[in-house]
Amino acid sequence: MRYVFSYKTQIISHKVLLSAIIILCLLSFARSFNNIEIPTSTLKRGSSSRLPIHMISSKSDISSIQTNDQTYSALQRAIEISKVLGGQVMAPILYSLVVDQNWPTETNGGWEAFWSTPTTSGSTFAKQLALSLEELGPTYAKFGQALGSRPDVVPPSLAKALSSLQDEMIPFDNDLAKQIIVEELMGFDAKDSSSDILLKDLETLVQSLTEVPVAAASIGQVYKAKLQGKDVAVKVQRPGVRALVERDTQLLLSVAEFIESLPALPSQNSGNSATDKPARLINTQLVSATQEFMSRIFEELDYRNEASNIETFANLYSDQIGTSKDVSVVVPEVYLDWCTENVLVMEWIDGTKLTDVQSTGTNNLKKEDTIKENLKLVNVAIDSTLSQLLVSGVLHADPHAGNLLKIQKEDGSVTLGYLDFGLLSSIPSQVRDALICSVALQVFERDVDAVSALFGELRLIPQHILDDESERAALAEALHITFENSLLYPESTKSSKGEDITAIPDLKFDKLLDSLSRLVPRFQFDLPPYFINNARALSTLEGIAKSLDPSFNVLTVMYPYALNRLLQNPSQSPVVERTLQSLIRDTDGRIDRQKIRQLLRDSAVISGKSKRHVVYDILRTKPGRKLTRSIIKEDLAEYYASRKRNKST
Repeated sequence: MRYVFSYKTQIISHKVLLSAIIILCLLSFARSFNNIEIPTSTLKRGSSSRLPIHMISSKSDISSIQTNDQTYSALQRAIEISKVLGGQVMAPILYSLVVDQNWPTETNGGWEAFWSTPTTSGSTFAKQLALSLEELGPTYAKFGQALGSRPDVVPPSLAKALSSLQDEMIPFDNDLAKQIIVEELMGFDAKDSSSDILLKDLETLVQSLTEVPVAAASIGQVYKAKLQGKDVAVKVQRPGVRALVERDTQLLLSVAEFIESLPALPSQNSGNSATDKPARLINTQLVSATQEFMSRIFEELDYRNEASNIETFANLYSDQIGTSKDVSVVVPEVYLDWCTENVLVMEWIDGTKLTDVQSTGTNNLKKEDTIKENLKLVNVAIDSTLSQLLVSGVLHADPHAGNLLKIQKEDGSVTLGYLDFGLLSSIPSQVRDALICSVALQVFERDVDAVSALFGELRLIPQHILDDESERAALAEALHITFENSLLYPESTKSSKGEDITAIPDLKFDKLLDSLSRLVPRFQFDLPPYFINNARALSTLEGIAKSLDPSFNVLTVMYPYALNRLLQNPSQSPVVERTLQSLIRDTDGRIDRQKIRQLLRDSAVISGKSKRHVVYDILRTKPGRKLTRSIIKEDLAEYYASRKRNKST
């Protein structure tokens, strides 16, 4: 007999079935939860990996009751996630693909049209996914935020829906927000004569809050208010968000440890002797990576840490007090006396998003001109990020569209402003130098072997992998395939004067991510937090730029930075020195004047400076003068040797 079910009945069946499958999968490794603890033995505040103190414990400290509570909490959270993602996202998507046969093809609009497919709730698949990630909390909203900044990696309809997770999430109750502000800031002594002023300021602050938040993100929401006669931004943390992140931490660490415990397939393990450590199916350090990811979220949960970050960033890059010679941006002033773990008060900054091109712009510009104006500021943001990455080593690690503002000055010009300083990254000098060398070697020489050798300097791969000749050869071959697929070189590039300059490839970020994800388990990649944050920052900015100009290529901005730092070598790095020498000498080790001219020409053309200016910049640095002297000395030696040979003949 042929049974006919209504759509609603079928979709409920799919929900139940999918949820049951996910729960059964989770139950299959639930036994591992009983042996799980949050690995924190070396975590301290200020280290690159850290978790809140109340989550730090050792096996000897965890009682069986506490372990059972963690097991139950993690499993309960897994069931919640399966219900939300399974019932609200996967079930309708699977129904559309399997039952309706709505497979994305070129003729029906592909994945772009698929994610725009309406659901029974009046939403779309893309919007439903965004709402589900929002419901699951900050841990999962972070993933959505990252994808929302990459319309070149995911379909634009999905990217647009996910971008709402940056600052357009559903806010929590205003009265509750006011209650949190009052409770957090009521730490004044009533006997103090100055307390009346402070209490009045607090009363004014609360009463002047906007009726609705001006922005709402995964961790908190922001209001505009008045404090001592000035406009301020008041950020209030969502209640209960810390407990939610703690439960996610328990679950994700449990899953990571389970995956790490999986043994290799028999064929992979056959070469091991009885005394060797059993091979693992996945070599990546998932527990450490998960611990680092979650600890960074916990770092964002303490607004006092963000207040400190604002001061650090402002002292370096602020257009008012910054000491950096390369970066000058607007940074809000923070009111430290009015900041607690859950409340942050800072200067209010008026501006518009760099992705907002629907308005007429700051000077009644047409949309096309507004795009050009915004794209110019995106280039400023990328310049700023590269300077932070390669020069100072202190990086704003979350520059998504909601955190970058176009600000109009009194003279009518526009400038760039930064918001949200929950995450700052510190990049070691050794890593900065290796990044510079990697870009120069790959773009100028296309020397994959040399780039793979630098992975040790970048601290991405264990040294024993690089010391093994066969493993290093395999890595070079894998990188060659990766770069071949993700870097598209133009046939030739000429300057405005008709001179040949180095062809800078177009970076296909989606293919690069896919290729690198395949290399991670094979070569035991260990991605430190600053590397992940750097990649995320540049990826986000490139995504914003591509949304305004699809032809934008981030390497055209990054290459001159790397080249100029390579020529000047202000840190006097031996790695940079060796790389530079390899770029200016031939295979016999002699100075190659043609290569030097090419480097100078590239640096001049791409940076927009004259060759004379480039040479002047080089001579201003001690390593640059040393390089120049060595070239002149070798040239003179070669000249006199040549004359001597001519006389003898």
